[in-house]
Amino acid sequence: MVATVTKSTKQNGRRGCSVDLMLEDEPNVVGSSIMSHTKLPPLPPSLTTYPQPNTNGKTVKQYTGLSGSSYSLTGPSGSTKFALPSAAVLQPYIDTRAGTLDTWPAHALGPSAPDLNPGVAKQSNEFMPKGVHKPKFLEQLEAFLQKELRSLDCAEMVPSEKRLQAFREVFEYLIEDFKTYKPLLSAIKHEYEMMLIHQREKIRELEPLKSMLVTVSEQCEKKLLAVKQEEKSDMLEMKKENQRLQNIITKLREEQVSLQVQVEKLQEELAAEYLRYRNECDARKMLIADINELKYQQEDAKKPNAEEEGEGKEDVTFLKLALKKAREDLDAKNKKLAEMEADYGDVVPRRDFERLETQFNKLQKDIETFTVDNQKLMQEHNAILEVHKKVVEQRDQYAHDTEQMRRSATPRPHWEKCGQYIEGGIDRWNELSQDRSSDELVDILLAEMTGQDITIIQAGVNTGAEYFTGQGTGPEVPKFLRFEGQVRNRRLGKRDTSLLIKDIWQEKAAHDAEKPDGERDDLGEFLYQYLQRRFGVENMIVEWGYNLYDACGRYSHDPRIGLFFGILQKEVDEAVHHDQLVMLEKLYNALTKVDLAAGNQGTLSRADLEQCLRSFFPLKDDESIEALMKACEQEAPGESVQYKNLFTEDEEGRSGPFVDKIREQEKLEKTMYIKDIESALGGSRQVLPLNDVRRAIQSVDPEVPTEMIDKYLERAFNIPSEQQESGTKIETTLLVKRLQSGSVRRLGAKPK
Repeated sequence: MVATVTKSTKQNGRRGCSVDLMLEDEPNVVGSSIMSHTKLPPLPPSLTTYPQPNTNGKTVKQYTGLSGSSYSLTGPSGSTKFALPSAAVLQPYIDTRAGTLDTWPAHALGPSAPDLNPGVAKQSNEFMPKGVHKPKFLEQLEAFLQKELRSLDCAEMVPSEKRLQAFREVFEYLIEDFKTYKPLLSAIKHEYEMMLIHQREKIRELEPLKSMLVTVSEQCEKKLLAVKQEEKSDMLEMKKENQRLQNIITKLREEQVSLQVQVEKLQEELAAEYLRYRNECDARKMLIADINELKYQQEDAKKPNAEEEGEGKEDVTFLKLALKKAREDLDAKNKKLAEMEADYGDVVPRRDFERLETQFNKLQKDIETFTVDNQKLMQEHNAILEVHKKVVEQRDQYAHDTEQMRRSATPRPHWEKCGQYIEGGIDRWNELSQDRSSDELVDILLAEMTGQDITIIQAGVNTGAEYFTGQGTGPEVPKFLRFEGQVRNRRLGKRDTSLLIKDIWQEKAAHDAEKPDGERDDLGEFLYQYLQRRFGVENMIVEWGYNLYDACGRYSHDPRIGLFFGILQKEVDEAVHHDQLVMLEKLYNALTKVDLAAGNQGTLSRADLEQCLRSFFPLKDDESIEALMKACEQEAPGESVQYKNLFTEDEEGRSGPFVDKIREQEKLEKTMYIKDIESALGGSRQVLPLNDVRRAIQSVDPEVPTEMIDKYLERAFNIPSEQQESGTKIETTLLVKRLQSGSVRRLGAKPK
């Protein structure tokens, strides 16, 4: 049973934020959160009106609310004003009145208020079973709470500021109704409020630490990446050093094998010499024995002669018997000699054997000593190599420092030497370096070496990025450039680019020559096959493809590289390159024919050369022929010209002034020919039909055959000749651009 509580207004509590409270048998737990202070609405009549017994017959003043004086308190959230009841109400015992008792069975205790933990299953907002009678005041509080929650649309039990505000208001009503416990409850609320404010301030203070933690984490990750990169470079250097040491070990092993072979060869030679010595020794002994035998025979022969002279003639029969006996003895001796040779042919005299054995042991010890000495010498040699390497590095550093000091202390450099190495020779260098300062000359040299625009170099902009960005893998990207990601920039020089282009043209010529139909593969497709055949690895194919493409763009001002780059981008027809080669080959054959007619001397006089050029280039005027002769004189001065040297190329594929002048004139004549066609079409027209273009070509070059005109139109309109229609039209600018990129030339004399 719970009795009503006697109310008293003697204790004045302060208003504050909501708190968590458990009151005697009421297990209701109210979740709290820090919210701004709001003034409570007036209590409903059902919560403020109670039946009052009148014991003394006097009129008792009822409590009508906080309508008296007020006071202010200053806290962390600012100044807060609090109102007090009127003075008449605060008289002693004026507000003491008896309450009524509500019966509430003990078995009516329902489940405690649901926890506001989001992880706990949601329960009903009713705190007591519906079938149990509750105190009226409790029912009113619960009804008011349910109404507020529904009006705020926060019936679900999840953390919410609105839900907290509703519970705060109910708790305020509870504190206002229980006057006796109001100071304690207000103090509890105040402590909770202070603690929550403190926790909120802590959260605000930790917010910058969170962002700082993220920044520190990013910095640590960057440092880790830098350390990994450094370790990667160190690992590469260690691998290179390991490879170098392995090469040294391989060389030492090869030297060891070579020394072993020499030792074996010396042993074989020693055995051969010993065998020869033994044979010579045996032969000498046999020769001495033969000499002694002959000497004895001679003495034996002299004795019968002496006896014959002294005693006269002996019996012939006796002599025959003696001769027979001598022959038998000779056969026996020869047989015995053969047996001795067979038995003792491989026998070595003990004295010689011991001498050779001693010599062999000595040589064996010498070899072991030499091997140990060789190992020590190799170790010393390696140490000396390391010292030499360090000394060379110091020398190079000193040389570099000396060169730097010499640059600052010596006279001006000889800029005229650059003309011998710049493309175009001394004349072009004089034109570039005229009235230029040393700083400007350095910029010019850098532009010539790197192929970059001189304005970019003068601006100091570093255009050489460490990596290229892949263009993707779509079908519009050339096959040798299909890649996603970053590609290392090798910064190919002009020389390497020229060598690579020269090798590509040679490989492509051999590849196209194998096709029976005479068709040519696309340069971009062949370039991928070439890189794949040369490097094999996909990363290397992409890397060299991007670097070659970048180098061609940087050195496109060079005629050879620019032509290759234009063909690679499909802006120029590949037939332009092949037609130039065919034209130069025909000119070379014509000069060779003239040389054969003159006796095959390998040289031509200037008159014969000029006559051959005029017959081979009938459309060139005297000025063009004179320019070719000057270029020839610049390359081969003298009365006789070694015409074969005019067509030679260096290792980079660069030709001489004579061939360059021919290509320059061909390009100029092609441009003039296309301008004549454009003039014949009428410069003011924007769109041209196919028949008008055909007639314009025939009027400009009457001697051009029909099949050549069809070829020109096929190139200009990008339509096969069998599909061409008279109504097909094309823009003038597009026509000129396509003709300029194709193999177009004048075949007949220009009409008067």
